[in-house]
Amino acid sequence: EDDVTTILVVEDNPELRSYIRAHLEGRFRILEAGDGLQALAIAQGSLPDLVISDVMMPEMDGYELCRRLKGDPETDFIPVILLTARAAPEDRMTGLRGRADAYLTKPFDVEELHTLVRNHIEVRERLETRFSRSHELDPADPDWASPRHPPPHAASAEAASSDTLFLEKIRAVIEQQMENEDFTVEELARRMAHSRSHLHRRLKELIDESPSSLVRRMRLERAASLLEAQAGSVSRIAYAVGFKSVAHFSNRFWEHYGVRPSSYMSQTARAPEAGDRE
Repeated sequence: EDDVTTILVVEDNPELRSYIRAHLEGRFRILEAGDGLQALAIAQGSLPDLVISDVMMPEMDGYELCRRLKGDPETDFIPVILLTARAAPEDRMTGLRGRADAYLTKPFDVEELHTLVRNHIEVRERLETRFSRSHELDPADPDWASPRHPPPHAASAEAASSDTLFLEKIRAVIEQQMENEDFTVEELARRMAHSRSHLHRRLKELIDESPSSLVRRMRLERAASLLEAQAGSVSRIAYAVGFKSVAHFSNRFWEHYGVRPSSYMSQTARAPEAGDRE
């Protein structure tokens, strides 16, 4: 439930901020900020997947917010859509020079904003799908498909072989859907021709793991392989292994490996050098 694409709406006008929120919440998680300084702190702490920001605000304007986000390697992946009543070409160029991804003039049609948001999310998904398929790394242990303990029904060699084939098929299905952020346990069960409850029960018997936990673990293991290979930024890898939220990916990775993805990448990058010195 926590893995939801998150949008930060930055607007000093509470009514307009609420208006934008009302048209986007439901499909997206919405965070709000009343000025650029507050927005910068939220973005650095929560890592939203997209920012929609007004330009003219107290404390820090949208141009500076955009420059600060794009100048920080921890947040430079976040697309920024700027909203402004200043329609002059020089104002638009200021935003684009600050690496804004889109520029929308007030008053704007909310459908146009919604289309911009949807387009940026879809472009990201297409890029990460292509990226994921170009880095097909096997995240699994060689003995992954071996049951952790013999289940009650695996008394014969035929049953044991059937269990191994079952696990191998599950692994293949999950790997095929690795970059699909909408892949669910229900879809996994359907592809395995099982009910969700039967799939859950059989996996718990074989590897003492639920289907959702298995999907998440395989995604994290693929992410770890990509991080070790220095195959892209943390955000790109997060999306490539099917997470909708970079912040959620970072938290899950930390829970699984005890370290943040960025630290894991830098540690594994230095590991060969340490080995050479030994």
